[in-house]
Amino acid sequence: MSTTGVLPQQMLQELCDWGNITGIPEEYLNPASIDLPLADEAYRLENIFLPLKGEKVRSLFSLVGATPHNFDNPLEVGVPYLIRVEGKWELPSMVYGYANPKSSTGRDGFFCRSIADNVDMYDALTGTCWAGEQWVLARPDYFPVLVHPGLALSQVRLFDGKSFLDDLHTEHATRKHGLIFDKHGRRVPFPETRRHADSFLLTLDLRGMKLVLRKGRFYILQTNEPILVPPYLSAELRAIDPRLGEFRSHAAGYIDPGWGYGKKGEGCGRPITLEVIPQEDMLVRHGQVIARIRFERMKEEPVVPYDAATSNYTDQRTARLSKHFARVEDMKIVGWECHGTRKVLDLSKVGYYDPHDFFMPIYGT
Repeated sequence: MSTTGVLPQQMLQELCDWGNITGIPEEYLNPASIDLPLADEAYRLENIFLPLKGEKVRSLFSLVGATPHNFDNPLEVGVPYLIRVEGKWELPSMVYGYANPKSSTGRDGFFCRSIADNVDMYDALTGTCWAGEQWVLARPDYFPVLVHPGLALSQVRLFDGKSFLDDLHTEHATRKHGLIFDKHGRRVPFPETRRHADSFLLTLDLRGMKLVLRKGRFYILQTNEPILVPPYLSAELRAIDPRLGEFRSHAAGYIDPGWGYGKKGEGCGRPITLEVIPQEDMLVRHGQVIARIRFERMKEEPVVPYDAATSNYTDQRTARLSKHFARVEDMKIVGWECHGTRKVLDLSKVGYYDPHDFFMPIYGT
């Protein structure tokens, strides 16, 4: 147990029971995060924005040309929208939060950032005793998307203090559990891993081939390394250093405690799905550095870690699309490419859509 860290599900439930968070049903609580359900209030915007400290989001509608949006209509490609998050939030003085898109949101190529009253940065709930409204900035970039009140596009993690592992504790966790594995299920010793500052560097799995990433397109790929997150830790993909390439390697990026651990610790890790957006045409090859991951402490282990819970991604072994698409179990596929379509994706439907209507498979050798 850590003195400070990421609050687990049972402590998130306590905040709900105490009245710090109200209007969020229990089913939105995850092992180490809270899904943020959409309320029934949405606006079409002329541009995205940030409030300054001391400003409420609602007070800035006239600055961004906010006009009400009808949920019966899909969100249009390239158009930003602002959607209120359900619930009432009054955090304790020592608790703060960071948000990120949910995994399925990222895999759909869907720009999604959270903003909050009195906070002058994206994806953050900061400031002593933060209270106010949360909103989601959403913009489909590749196909129209239909959303509904009650759906969650993003999630928030709550902390009560610094949680990132230093090198000493990272090395200890690697020796104890094997955070990074190879394709044969072998733990990669800490001295054999590649580090950048406080993060591990991860490489691209293309089965030995090369691939040209095209500017304006969106790619679902995966790491070469299976990752294991023991229940007393969680992890986060970090922005890639621009010296390694002009691209975005992920849209979601949070990895729950227990990922790749197995139900009882028998796991040997699981690859991480990447949502790659290049800023220019770019040749990439198998084994090239594509992402970096940082581990952080949980304040307590969650009662139900990720692999012991129900999820759409606990059995993924290849680059898998979001839960909205029918599964394609073809081990020859190393990824998926999307360059846009007019077809509408309804986010309330699970396993419904044919992947080939939205993406093109990328086959390995």
